[in-house]
Amino acid sequence: MMDEGTKEYLDRKFLGLATKDDIEKLRQETKGSFRQVREENKANIVEWRQEIQSAFDQLKQTMESLLQQLKEVTGFGEEIRQMTGDIVELNGKIKEGFTEVKEVKGFGEEIGQITKEIVELSGKIREGFTEVKDELSSMIKFSYADLEKKINALEARIKALEKMVFP
Repeated sequence: MMDEGTKEYLDRKFLGLATKDDIEKLRQETKGSFRQVREENKANIVEWRQEIQSAFDQLKQTMESLLQQLKEVTGFGEEIRQMTGDIVELNGKIKEGFTEVKEVKGFGEEIGQITKEIVELSGKIREGFTEVKDELSSMIKFSYADLEKKINALEARIKALEKMVFP
């Protein structure tokens, strides 16, 4: 083991023996190493940017697809509203028809039977609309939840890439 004083003396002696050419050579090697590391970093950054751009493009496509699906579901809702309006109108006409039928005497039993059938059909129609409404609600919730999961996954991936690019 060397004591500190001897070690410092030898270090100073060694630095005194190093030539200007040795120092210049070491400086050039260091510069070359830094250039190489910088070029590697540039290549990595370009690659990371491409990955990020690809992730954004995928996110954009996914969002466009889900928005299109949502528009289709919304369009279907408009059709249901129109059908509901038609049914309400039809129901009004049926009531008018009942009024006219009641005025006609002698068809009481047939009117009662028709009335029962119409009430049953009206109930079935309401049940059908309730089922369609429930199904549409679950489809919309599923689409939104799926979109949210994909967005969260892509955001996490982007954060990881940013940490790699900007440590």
